[in-house]
Parts: sequence; C-alpha cells; structure tokens
Amino acid sequence: MPGAQVLRSNAVGPGGQNVVATNAGTNQPQPVAKRRLLMIAAAFPPTGGSGVQRPAKFAKYLPDFGWLPTVWTMDRLDGLPEDTTLLDDLPRDVTIHRWNRGRKTRRMQRLIKKSTGKDGWFKRIAAAIDWRLEARMAKNSWPDDCAAWARAGERPLTRLIQEESIDAIYSTYSPASNHLLALSLKKETGLPWIADFRDLWTDDFRYGKRQAKDRQKDARLQKAILETADVVIGVTSRQTAILAEHLPRQEEKFVTITNGFDPADFADHTAPRPAQHDGFVLSHVGRLDQHRANASWFEGLARFVSDLGDQRSTFHLRIVGHADAKTLERLKRTGVWYAFTGYESHVQAVREMRSADALLLLVSDQPGADSVIPGKLFEYLAAQRPILMTGPPSGESQRVVQSCDAGLSIEPSAQAVTGALHKMYGAWKDNTPMTGCAESSAAPFSRVALTQRLAQLLDTSAGAQPTAACEEPVGATG
Repeated sequence: MPGAQVLRSNAVGPGGQNVVATNAGTNQPQPVAKRRLLMIAAAFPPTGGSGVQRPAKFAKYLPDFGWLPTVWTMDRLDGLPEDTTLLDDLPRDVTIHRWNRGRKTRRMQRLIKKSTGKDGWFKRIAAAIDWRLEARMAKNSWPDDCAAWARAGERPLTRLIQEESIDAIYSTYSPASNHLLALSLKKETGLPWIADFRDLWTDDFRYGKRQAKDRQKDARLQKAILETADVVIGVTSRQTAILAEHLPRQEEKFVTITNGFDPADFADHTAPRPAQHDGFVLSHVGRLDQHRANASWFEGLARFVSDLGDQRSTFHLRIVGHADAKTLERLKRTGVWYAFTGYESHVQAVREMRSADALLLLVSDQPGADSVIPGKLFEYLAAQRPILMTGPPSGESQRVVQSCDAGLSIEPSAQAVTGALHKMYGAWKDNTPMTGCAESSAAPFSRVALTQRLAQLLDTSAGAQPTAACEEPVGATG
C-alpha cells in the first residue's frame, strides 16, 4: 500500500485462501485463520512499555482462534521506549502496516526550531514558519498528538479493508485517536467494531488537565464511540461498569477482559539473583512516580530502614523501569539501599520479577484509582513471588491480590507500610519466606484464555461460528 511500510507479510496462498498458521516459537500447526481482523494501535512493537503488551499479545494468539490480525500502527510514539524483542514474539503471518503520514508536521517543527537560533533573515523566516506550524498543530492535535495520523489513515484503510476482505475492527485506547479512526471506518464500512479501553478516558482519575472546550469535545467523542461500537471492553469490572453508565440501556455491549500474562514468557523457571545481592530484594518493575508513591509510603519506608539499624545493608530495593528524578531523590532521603536499572526489555523485566524475593506494587490513592489494576500485577502473579501492594482499600487490585493469596495488600499509610515491610523481611530472615500466587490461581489471567474470550466476542459480532468455550477470567462480565 502506498505510504505504508509493511513489516510482515500475510500467509495467504494463491487465490487469496488462508493457509495454516503456526504459533510463535513452535512448529505445531494451528487452526486455519478464516477471518481477518484490522487492529488499530498507534503504539505497537517495537515500541515498548506496558501499554503495548495488550494488543501485541492479542495479535500473537488470535490466529490460534480463527482470526488473522492486520495491524495499523506507526513507527514509534514520542516518549515511549523501544523494545525490539517484542517483535520476535509475534507470528510471521501477522501483517504490520506502519503509516506515518500526519506525523511529519511535528518533525518539521523540530527542525525549524533548531534554525531559530541563527541570526539574520533566516531566523525571521524560520520563526514565521514555526508560528504557522504551531497553529496547524493546534488545529490538528485534538483529541491528542496522533489525531493527524488517524485522519490521514482513513482513506488508505478504507481501501485496505476492501483489498484484504477485513471482517471486523479492533481499536484500543490510548491514544483516543485509535478509536477516532475506528469510528470513522465503522461509519464508512459498517463492519463489526470492538472498542477496547485498557484505561478509562474522561472518567480516569488522572483526567482533568484539559481546557473546558476540549473536555466537552472529549465527552462527545467518547459518547459517539460508546454508542457506535458493537462491543466495548473494560479491563476491570469496575471500569466496565463506569463505561456502561454512559449508556444505561445498552449494558449488554459492555464486557470485561482483564490484562494478563503470557505463559510463554514464564516458561523458563530459572532466574538468577541480581549480581552482588546477598540480602532481601524487593523489586518494583514498571513506572514509579508521584502518582503511585505518596508521602506516606516514603515515610513508612524510612521508618522501616531506620528500624533495621546496622542491618539495613541486608535489605535492597530494586527499581526496574521508569522513575522520575523527584521520586529517586525522595528514595535517597529514606536511607534505603536501592538500585535503579532504567528501562529494560520485557524479557529482562520478567527475569527481574522472578529473581526478586518480593515484588512491590503501588496503586495511586487518588479518588477513582480504586478501579485500576496495573497491568504488571498479572505478571507479578505469574512470577509466583509474594507481592506487597499498597493502594485503596476494597479496590480492584486489592481484590485480585487477596483472592489469589498472592501476598500482602495494605492501605497507603506510613504505619501499614512499615509493618508490612517488617513482616515480609522478618519471614525471609527467619528462613520462612512468604509465598506468591499459586499457578492454578493465576491461570485464568493467561493471555491465551483472555485472547480466546476476545475471539468469542469477534465471532459473535461477525456472525461466525464461535470458538470453543474457555474458562472465563475472574471478573469477566458479559
């Protein structure tokens, strides 16, 4: 397709018939992919980060359940890391179209800004061009920075849907422009459309830094998405209910499919200890920032470290992933011995989970955050290491940790944090370490089972013969 970079070819034989697919990493034949799915996800491997795991794992396992994905994405998203190992996880018959039109204005603006430091007439011309580009960006940056990319993709995707005989559309939030593009295609083609919300949008506890006119436009677009999509997916029961409240007479279209873990990522049960660690290792994998770690948590950690006295060298906090400078400075002031690795590949992140004595999960205590289950919680379960979770009492994350008997879930108070750290560290020191989630308890959150649930929804929406039933994940509805 002109303008789109295709990184993988579909396994289609002469005359357009589908051929037998094989699962990633195996030579075992899988069911013939009889139907084709367009997946719209601006962030997709080799873009890294936790957000890409959901669409990437769906793309990996959907061919096993009769659906062959064609992914519409872009090269990368600004501010997100790159993890090329994630591409190796995808079957060879998944097509990835990287469409970057609509993203050139921002690149051009960066080049112009570099020129505004020069003197004379060139500086004046560059400043004038920059002003015009800024005005154009403001016009085309709603609902987010991917809006121009989404609008530029409408026409080529309409052609692609016809050329590849696409049977259904799947889009994921965020960014909202994924749903904006899918909404346009739904109206143009009438194809079944599943809108997946891996986070809430206007109802999210972090939403709010928007001008009044943008908030109104966001609300109208979200309503159009919810009304038009054939199926709307939330990632927790509470978030699904929040989305359904917008359409009180159409609750049946709202379904919960949680995030999960890929059993293949945890097939290697050997995980070496981090170098030079001979004490208790508590690891946090993912983003650590002020939204997750509040003042009470740092205060509780500082008290615990102070209580250890000359034994503090036997307790190590390991930060794997992102942490802002302010958070690291607050950590330093607690006196804890910590290591900060920065971003690691997903493969290495899993190794870090498996090698820790315990895993730290921090859920924001802001109003509305009780509906959130961080995606890494499910991989924590699969790692079978005890979890120390702080977050809203009776929240969705606490429910999962407790139902799986996966560790300690406490309120985000300094006293509770200090007590929980003493309990976990003391058990380790007494050679009676706490245990993590049992394999049987984590099984419902397997990406394989969750993808089968998505395939069933696609079958129903597209009027196909449903795939064999699978055990429904905990918290699933619909």
